[in-house]
Amino acid sequence: MNETIQTILKRRSVRAYESKQIDEKDIRQILVAGQYAPTAMGDQPWHFTVVQNNDLIEKLQLLCKASFKNSDIPSLRELSTRDDVHVFYHAPTIVIVTGDSKAVAPLWDCVLAMENMLLAASSLGISSCWVHSPMIVYGTPEGPASLSTLGLNFPEGHVPYAAAVFGYSAQPLPEAAPRKPDTVTFLK
Repeated sequence: MNETIQTILKRRSVRAYESKQIDEKDIRQILVAGQYAPTAMGDQPWHFTVVQNNDLIEKLQLLCKASFKNSDIPSLRELSTRDDVHVFYHAPTIVIVTGDSKAVAPLWDCVLAMENMLLAASSLGISSCWVHSPMIVYGTPEGPASLSTLGLNFPEGHVPYAAAVFGYSAQPLPEAAPRKPDTVTFLK
């Protein structure tokens, strides 16, 4: 099996991180991998916001939990009440990918960029986990203004479509969950 496929198969979502920050050289490599993702019509409609300020991460996580209180999703409302839940798992780095909402396919372009970054991180021995909380906040009526108040000002016309945390796992990587059967159909 080649190295790329091995990286894909070993990547796991990690939900407990050491406080040690990622080296700048490594985060830059991860971002470059994101910038080389395919995009519709070659648009490259994205912008990458890297948050490594612990105070800002804490404020953002409190904002996220506050937005969960009014969610239509019962599990999010329950999470909003739990002091033991940190929506970013105490990771030292968050990357938010925003995209120009007028592009051909900004959601898919940004998600493809994030997947490249998740895999690049894994290849460097850096753990990651997709987090949807920033998009939930942005989708609330007060969300864009609340994020801006924290200093998260995205480019004009951009919407957050993907976010993930990055850092060094505080525990051994979990085993892969069994794959669901009957998820492939060949039409020859």
